[in-house]
Amino acid sequence: MKFKLIVTTLCCLFILSSCKNQESGEHNSETRLDSLTESGINKDHSNTKSTSKPDSNVSARTIEGQYIKMGEEADLNCECYCLDLNFTSNSELCLSPDKIYINVKFEKTNNTLINVYLTDPSDINSEGDKIPWAKFDRNIPIATITQQPNGELDLDWLGFSINGDLAMDYAILGKKTLEGKFKKK
Repeated sequence: MKFKLIVTTLCCLFILSSCKNQESGEHNSETRLDSLTESGINKDHSNTKSTSKPDSNVSARTIEGQYIKMGEEADLNCECYCLDLNFTSNSELCLSPDKIYINVKFEKTNNTLINVYLTDPSDINSEGDKIPWAKFDRNIPIATITQQPNGELDLDWLGFSINGDLAMDYAILGKKTLEGKFKKK
């Protein structure tokens, strides 16, 4: 009788354990959201980092400023290949020279990683009125910026999302002009 009780208890524990593993496996199948979780965003699109900022304002200010994309130094007027890194107000980024621009906000997540979020399309756009701007998620990063030890920035374009999924039709929009290494101007 004792043996049946022990076997039954072990079976119940095994079943409960496998159910818990199955629940966590559902999250592993969402690759884009998994990579975003590593950069501070969880599946329900809320920020996982604490509300108190561990970084001092001084360290954020030291990397603020204007950066130009390496290899595009001829853009002296910063028409398209620059980042105006500012943590207190929105900045404008160029997706397509003289055509499509967006307004973004930068959020520092740790000492080296910065998330870039879409706020809205720019008022100076001459094209892009058919792009579904209102449908794009505003709480999922469209890019990440990694600060390098030498002071350069490395921008990785992630693309726009709609309801947590990559908006495939607009995935490369901005990749050519923004992705790459930037140096302080």
